[in-house]
Amino acid sequence: MKPEITKQLQAILDSREQQKQAAATQASEAQREQAANLVDFAAKKAEVIRPAFQEILEMYQARTVPVRIEEQDERPNSKGGTESPTITLDLDELHSHYGTMKPEFKLTFDKRTRKLSLYTSTRSQAGPAGDVSLDAITGDWIHTAFLKYEGGKF
Repeated sequence: MKPEITKQLQAILDSREQQKQAAATQASEAQREQAANLVDFAAKKAEVIRPAFQEILEMYQARTVPVRIEEQDERPNSKGGTESPTITLDLDELHSHYGTMKPEFKLTFDKRTRKLSLYTSTRSQAGPAGDVSLDAITGDWIHTAFLKYEGGKF
C-alpha cells in the first residue's frame, strides 16, 4: 500500500475512534446528569410534591372520600427501555364506576429535561394537562392544578 494511502486510512480510522470516544464520554456525562436529576426529583417529591398530595388526601379523607397516593420509581419496561418515575393521586374510588378509564391525577418526571408532566383522567376523558420544571413546582402549583382537575377545567 502506498504510504499516502496508509496515512489517509489511518487518519480516517483515528477520526472514527475519536468520534466513538467522544460519544462514549457524552453518554457517560448524560447518564451522570440524569442520575443527579433523579436524586433531585426524589428530594422535591419528599419536600414539595408528596406533602401537597397529602394535604389533598387528608381533606378528602376527612370527608370519608377514599383517595390514595401511589408512587412508582423508574423501572424497566417490557420493550427494553425504562418507565419514568411517577406520583399519582388515585381517585378510582372517588368517582362513580362507569367508563373504562381510571380517574387519576399523575405527575411523571422526565430525567432528561427535568420536567414534570401532569396527566389527568376521569372515567370519560384523559390526557396531558401541562408541564412544569422540577425547579418551579410548588405546592400551590399542584393545588391549583388539582382544583382545575376537580372543577372540570382540564
